[in-house]
Amino acid sequence: MRTITLCSGKGGVGKTLLATSLGKIIQRQEKCNVLLVDLDLSVRGLTLLAFQNKYELDQLPFSLTDYFYLEDGDQPELLHALHKGLVQNNSNGEESQEVAVQATAGHHPTYERLDGLFIIPSSTENERPDWMPLHHLELNETIDKLGKFYEFATSSLPVDYVIFDTQAGLGSLSLAATTLSDMNLIVLEEDDISWRTALNAFMEISTLNKRLQRKSHSYFLANKVSSSMLDAADKLKAFSFLPPVPFDAWVQKLFAHATITVLENDFEGSDFFKQVESRVWQELAVILGVRQQTSGNGPRSSWWRG
Repeated sequence: MRTITLCSGKGGVGKTLLATSLGKIIQRQEKCNVLLVDLDLSVRGLTLLAFQNKYELDQLPFSLTDYFYLEDGDQPELLHALHKGLVQNNSNGEESQEVAVQATAGHHPTYERLDGLFIIPSSTENERPDWMPLHHLELNETIDKLGKFYEFATSSLPVDYVIFDTQAGLGSLSLAATTLSDMNLIVLEEDDISWRTALNAFMEISTLNKRLQRKSHSYFLANKVSSSMLDAADKLKAFSFLPPVPFDAWVQKLFAHATITVLENDFEGSDFFKQVESRVWQELAVILGVRQQTSGNGPRSSWWRG
């Protein structure tokens, strides 16, 4: 199983939109199951995007908030409920097909939001839960608890990719996710604050993974860029950059009006989605070893060299 974490130094850079788009692209191109996990306990952007039906969300037996609030001895039962939900709603096999029919009839809640795309909510409560105690968890404790969830996911859940969507800034939960990933995507915009906080995030993540002897790799992913980004990118030649995603005004308006549209087929016709699919994922696939570098392509991350 391969794991990707999206993080940032500041908010509003498009992590959730990128995470959801990557999930759809990977599921379709690799013909596999993808699990997106909402680690943003404050904003809950991915949760609110995926579960528009509040009644359906209330019926789900597992969320990250539930998991972290439970004592260690009570967590296995909750993980078992998650396993049952994902395995039954997995689209492979006769048993799952029968359950899928029942789910359509409203008898079973489901984490599967699109075919092969599963989303774990940060919370199943209609109102935002009291997440502050979790925000102040010690880093080592957070790494341990999230690590146990990750071990369970890798060994027991029918998924091939895990994508962590984290909170802006580097809290303990975001940092813990970066220690579990094969790849960390540090999303940034063109403004100076975004550049500085992204660089700080890169250094902090690298230091933590080195201390823990983890083999996670981090890359910058610039979103909503203009032509001036080509000049600005020259400031960080020594670091790893993925192909940038141009600013798409249509997507901005669409996402502001109805977030659920991101999960609909029409969204795939946007310039934003096409850029993520044709450029960003193609390069990520090479880095992850899913695809081989084609002979016609230049060295990785050379987009800004002209």
